[in-house]
Amino acid sequence: MTKLLNNRYQVLDVLGGGGFSTTFLVEDTHMPSRRRCVLKQLKPVSVDPSIQTLVQERFQREAAILETLGELSDQIPRLYAYFTEAHQYYLVQELIDGRTLAEVVQTQGALSEATVLDILLRLLPIIDLIHQRGIIHRDIKPENIILRNQDGKPVLIDFGAVKETLGTVINPQGEPTSSVVIGTPGFMATEQSRGFPTYASDLYSMGLTAIYLLTGKFPHELEIDPQTSQLRWHQSVLNLSPGLATVLDRSINLAARDRYASAPDFLQALRDSSLQTVAAADPPPPAAAPSYSPAYVAPPSAAQSGVVPTDITVSESSSGFTPQKVGILSAIALASAVLSFVAIQQLWPAMAGLFAGNTDDPSPTPTEGLPSVSPRQTPEASPSPTPDISPSVTPDVSPAPVTQFAAIAYSIPTGTYGYGFRYSSQAAAEQRALQECNQRVATQDCQALFWFRNACGSLARATSGAYGWAWNEQVQASEQEALKQCTSFGGTDCQILLNLCSDRVVQSR
Repeated sequence: MTKLLNNRYQVLDVLGGGGFSTTFLVEDTHMPSRRRCVLKQLKPVSVDPSIQTLVQERFQREAAILETLGELSDQIPRLYAYFTEAHQYYLVQELIDGRTLAEVVQTQGALSEATVLDILLRLLPIIDLIHQRGIIHRDIKPENIILRNQDGKPVLIDFGAVKETLGTVINPQGEPTSSVVIGTPGFMATEQSRGFPTYASDLYSMGLTAIYLLTGKFPHELEIDPQTSQLRWHQSVLNLSPGLATVLDRSINLAARDRYASAPDFLQALRDSSLQTVAAADPPPPAAAPSYSPAYVAPPSAAQSGVVPTDITVSESSSGFTPQKVGILSAIALASAVLSFVAIQQLWPAMAGLFAGNTDDPSPTPTEGLPSVSPRQTPEASPSPTPDISPSVTPDVSPAPVTQFAAIAYSIPTGTYGYGFRYSSQAAAEQRALQECNQRVATQDCQALFWFRNACGSLARATSGAYGWAWNEQVQASEQEALKQCTSFGGTDCQILLNLCSDRVVQSR
């Protein structure tokens, strides 16, 4: 390629290619610095004129999503531009200076457990970030994670949604559908290979990526347990900690319901396992220090400090008291007096209540529905010669707002849906939505489309099978966005199928 693409980008080198995409290193000739970028050339599977407009609209929408994600985190490449030329689609993205995890392992072998754990702890928050926006990466693997030279951070590249968009074709019923399954064999979960990826699919790929880093072997190079069909990889790692092994084993369970439901769950399990490892490796901690600071701390003895004094001679009397010991005992007595005075001050409200005939507990137990509780006052209490100390009053503490989750599961072929709301976790809401949806459809092909927290969501559908979904604090706004998405997928008669808030059903049709 010698001409300028889009009359702007000069191709310098080919970085890679495969399927229906090719990646180039280019220079932006419109920038004074002639900034180097990554340019992806994407070829649609079909050039049928009847779906070109639809593919173009979907491509623009996915490009807008990539732009938003790149602005949210520096661990996702920024999108600089996108354009179309001669039925081919182009993305121009930030060039990440570094090496992919696959290149790192190929050059230096398997990575240490500490290094792999650090990569996971840095990447899972990014995966959670994209999942919170209803986006599934679909192609997490060692080749799509770059360790940036500048700061060592792992950067997640090559999202799969754009590729799926360009795989759009017309099925025998005359409806647009995707003809490709996005993902890489070995790193792709079973449900994703069937065309129904979920958030747990990304976590499955992340777990297998971690196992590759620890073993230096791709999934197809590892043995499979004939009874459970699970990968046998423990024996390929030296000094593998049991905690990390357990966490990764769960992340690659064949059934999505048996994996971690969310990236934060995966992340917390890793943190717990690392704490257990440290606790097992380190000696028991010393005895806890007293909760107060003593008034006097004796200097270390000669045996403790390892220094034998030679210029001081101490002669003890027959009673064993020396000036130093007298000073120590005096300081201890003084500290005891201070502590006794403080204790009397703290206990005086309770003692005053007892003297006045009040036998209630001075620290009342909080009662549900009564966030503010004051101690009962006894009328005409006898005056006390002691200083006037008012009983402590429990501050008025308002209950913390309750976080609630809701989720909608949907069967694309049948249009059947299920939902769950008023749940304390994303996983519980998704599980209920899937359960309800699968009970209504014989094919058991429901997927958890999206979940939302303390908000409202809408699901729109057209008779052609096109659908759209969105969530917002206001249900009217989520309706509008869901209808807009449904229309962008080719729906000409999109209607709202379901409105649901995290704490109630707003509308069901």
